[in-house]
This record gives sequence, structure tokens and C-alpha cells, in this order.
Amino acid sequence: MSNSLSTAHTMSALRRLTNRFDAAGDQINDFAHRQAQGENPDPAEFMKLLEQRSVTGQAMQAQFKLREKPLKTVLNETR
Repeated sequence: MSNSLSTAHTMSALRRLTNRFDAAGDQINDFAHRQAQGENPDPAEFMKLLEQRSVTGQAMQAQFKLREKPLKTVLNETR
């Protein structure tokens, strides 16, 4: 895979993961809002949302590290 195609794929994956991360954050905020309004949302729902956000954050870090490693290799080889 060419470098520019690899970069485009990585950026696309990060964009999708960012959207998921933000959506989970929005759902967490909605949960908190409903709770503040006196509703009794299911605590298991909140835990699921936190887990989704955490896993998505870890996936984002992994994608970034995959992209970062080749850059470190290139920088070390040019020294």
C-alpha cells in the first residue's frame, strides 16, 4: 500500500473513531441530563456508554501509534 493511501486510510479510521467517541460523549451527556431532570435511567446504560467511550479511545490511540511508528523509524534512520 502506498504511503499516501496508508495515510488516507489512517485518517479515515481516526475520523470514524472520533465520531464514535463524540457520539458516546453526547449520549453520556444526555444520560446525565435525563438524570438531572429527575428520570432514573438505567445505571447499566451509563456503564456501557463509559465502556464504549473507553474502548473507542483505546482504538484511537492504537491507530495513532500505528501511524506514528513508521515516522519514528524514518526519523531514526535519517540520523
